[in-house]
Amino acid sequence: MAGLVIALISFWILSGAHAQGAKKVVLPFSALHRKASQLGNRPRNLWTHGEFTAWSPAREGVFAASFPRLLSYTVLQKLAPFSVLPTEPIVQITICETPFPIPGLREGRRFEITQEAPAEVLEMLQGNCFYARLRLSAAPKALWKSDKEEAEEATAEKSEDEPPATGRPERGIRGDRHRGQEEGVSAEPPMTLHFADIARAWKQRGSRPSQTWVYGRFFVDTDVQNGLFTAHEAGLATRRVVEGLLASAAIFPFGERFDTAIFSSHLPGLPIKRKTVIEIDKEHPALAREIVPAGGLLVRLDLKDEPEIEGPGGNHGARDFFSPVVRLFSP
Repeated sequence: MAGLVIALISFWILSGAHAQGAKKVVLPFSALHRKASQLGNRPRNLWTHGEFTAWSPAREGVFAASFPRLLSYTVLQKLAPFSVLPTEPIVQITICETPFPIPGLREGRRFEITQEAPAEVLEMLQGNCFYARLRLSAAPKALWKSDKEEAEEATAEKSEDEPPATGRPERGIRGDRHRGQEEGVSAEPPMTLHFADIARAWKQRGSRPSQTWVYGRFFVDTDVQNGLFTAHEAGLATRRVVEGLLASAAIFPFGERFDTAIFSSHLPGLPIKRKTVIEIDKEHPALAREIVPAGGLLVRLDLKDEPEIEGPGGNHGARDFFSPVVRLFSP
C-alpha cells in the first residue's frame, strides 16, 4: 500500500513538472491550417501571429477578422471547397477575444498580431474554410492610416469610458451584465428563435446575448472533434446557387445571409459527421453564447441535448429548400 501511495505521489510530481516545463509553440497564422490535424482542435500552449483584416469593431470584447484579406463566408465558403491548393483554403477566419480597446478598428482595416506579442490559439476547425479562435495577449498593431477626425473620435471614445461624476461607469454595468449571465440571472426575457432570424437577436441583444435560444435544421460542415463542429442552415447553399443562377430575388425576396453556427457540446460520443443534417427542435433549443459579424454572422451555440441526426442524401431536400417560404407564411 505504501508503495502505491509513493508511486501516485511521484506521478503527480512528474506530471506537474512536465506541465510547467511545456514548451510554448509560436507559429505564423499562415501555417496553422497545415498543423490543425496534428495539434488538435483545442491545442494547448500554441500561439500565433500575422496580419489580418477586421470584419467589424471589437464589441463586448470580441470581433472577427479574415486572413489575409477580407473574404466572406457569404459565398466562397459554401458553394464549393474553394482553395488555391488542396492545402490552402481561401477563406481563413478567426474570432478574436480581446480585453484591450482597439480605437479605430472597423471593417476592412488591417492590423497585425506581432511575433513579440502573439495571440493564444484556443480552437481550430478545418472544413471548406479554416476557422480559429484567438485570445490576444496585447493590443494589435494598427496597419491603417489615422486622420485628424479619427483621432478626435478616439479621444471622445476615451472620455466616454471614464467614470462620470455620479453613477457607475459603463464598463462596470457591462461587467455586471456578463456576471449575471454566468450566474443565470438576466434582466432580459428569454428569447427563442429560428436560426435564420439570429440577426434579430444580435441587433437587440449584442454580441453576447443572454437567455437566447436557437432551433432549426443544420447542414454540418466539419466532423465533430472534442465537441466542436461548424454548420449552416440546411438548404441554404442550394437556395443561394439557384437564386444566383436565376439572377432574381423572385423566390427568396428577403435576401438571406450565410450565417455559420459554431457548435460546442460536452455530450460524450456525439455521432455527428460532415455532410449530415441535424435538427434541433424548438422544445430542446441550443443556447446562443456569442454572435459576431463576418459578412454573415458567426454564432456560438451550446448544444445541451443530442439532436436528430440524418445521414447524407436524406429525404428532406425539398422541405429544406422551401423552408423560408413556409416560415414566411406560417402563423
